[in-house]
Amino acid sequence: MALSTALQAEEKKGGLCLQFDDGWSSWVTTIAPELKRVGGFATGFVNNQHVESGRITAGDLLSLQNDFGWEIGSHTFHHLNAPRFVKEYGIQKWMAEEFDPALAGLQSIGIDVRSLVFPFNAFTPELAEAVKGQVDSFRRADTLAMADGIRADGSLPGTSIDTTLYTPMTLIFEWIDMAHEQNSVLFLYGHRILPDSAFASGRVARVESDKLIAEEPVTPELADDLVLVVNLEKRNRKPATYRITGIDGNTVTVDRDDLEDLAAEGDSFLIGPAYGTRLSDFRRLIEYASEKLTFYRVRDIAAGRQKETPSTSH
Repeated sequence: MALSTALQAEEKKGGLCLQFDDGWSSWVTTIAPELKRVGGFATGFVNNQHVESGRITAGDLLSLQNDFGWEIGSHTFHHLNAPRFVKEYGIQKWMAEEFDPALAGLQSIGIDVRSLVFPFNAFTPELAEAVKGQVDSFRRADTLAMADGIRADGSLPGTSIDTTLYTPMTLIFEWIDMAHEQNSVLFLYGHRILPDSAFASGRVARVESDKLIAEEPVTPELADDLVLVVNLEKRNRKPATYRITGIDGNTVTVDRDDLEDLAAEGDSFLIGPAYGTRLSDFRRLIEYASEKLTFYRVRDIAAGRQKETPSTSH
C-alpha cells in the first residue's frame, strides 16, 4: 500500500492554488475540513472589518493557519475599491487607512501575512508599486488563470468559481488536466462553499426578454443576492449570468432584457447566491484535482515551491 501511494504521488504534476475572499466562518467549518479530506489547503484573504464584526473570528483564522495549514492574506481593511479611493483621496491615505492597518491588525493576532488581494481585483500600477516589498504578490483576475510563478508586476492570476462568474465544471476539469499536462499551476478563487439546498436548478420552459419560465417552481433556500446562470454546459462569450430581481413560482425576472439571446427552451439553469459555489461541485473539483495536482498556497508560489520536485514540496 505504501508503494502504491508513493507511485500515485510521483504521478502528480502541476498544482492547484485555491483562494477564498472576504472572511466567512464557513472557511473553517466547511471548506477547510473538505480540503483536509483530500490532503489540500487554501489561502484566505480577509477584510479586517469582518474579523471585528465576528463574521470570522481571530480564533478561526489562527485555526486555519495553524491547524489546517492555510495561508491568511490581506483583502484590505474595509473592502473599498482601491483605484477609486486613491483617485479621490490619494495613495498615502489609502495606505494609511486600508493597507497598513489591515496588515498590522492581522499580524497582531499572530497571522503571518505575505499576500494581498485588492478588493474587486481592482488595482493600478501605482497601487502595485506602493505595496511592493510589503507583500510578496497580489491577484490579477484572468479568464484562464494558469502560471508558473509571479509576474513581473508582482501579480498572480485568478479565475472565479463563484456563481456570478460561473465556469462549467467540465471546463474546470479540462483546466486541471491542462495544468497537469503542462506542469503549471491553476489559480482559482471564490468566496463561500454552500449547501446545494442554497441553490435551485432546472430546465427552461419558456423565455421572455427579462423573464425565464421554468418547468418547475423555483425555490432556492437563500433569498438575497441571487443570480441566474443559463446554459450550464458551456461558457458563453457574452456573460450568461443575470441578477435576479424577483421569483414568483416558475417565473424568474432578471435585470437585463437580453435573456432570449442566451437561453432557450430545454436549456439548463442554476440559481444561487452570487458569491457562492455548490458544495457538490466543490467536492468534485477538489477530489479530481487531488488525483493529478499538488495543492499550493499563494506564498508557496511566491517562494518558488512549485518548481521543486513533488517529493520535496509541501
